[in-house]
Amino acid sequence: MTKPSRRKKAKPVKNRRMTFKISVEAQEMTVSYRPRQFGDMGQFEFRSPYRPPRRIPVSETGYYCHFASMDDVEAAKSPQAYAYEAALALLSWRSTPKRRDCPELPLF
Repeated sequence: MTKPSRRKKAKPVKNRRMTFKISVEAQEMTVSYRPRQFGDMGQFEFRSPYRPPRRIPVSETGYYCHFASMDDVEAAKSPQAYAYEAALALLSWRSTPKRRDCPELPLF
């Protein structure tokens, strides 16, 4: 007779955090992606790859957090493709005249 295993089943791989790099406007960013972080929402964190953090295209502070519907992320070719498109959309949104005057809030 064998003992039952005390090990817990591992979470599915597709729900684990992944980190990758994308390049927008010839500037590299490190992106951390957590699927289903808050139920049906995925979390993308865009960070400067430098220490201390430098400006990145989507943020003057070197950090930007974006939440996305999992339906939208899964409709993209990959999380990397979604992150790239989200960064381009944010740049387009910020370049409109009314949005340019909207300052980014400081981290601290």
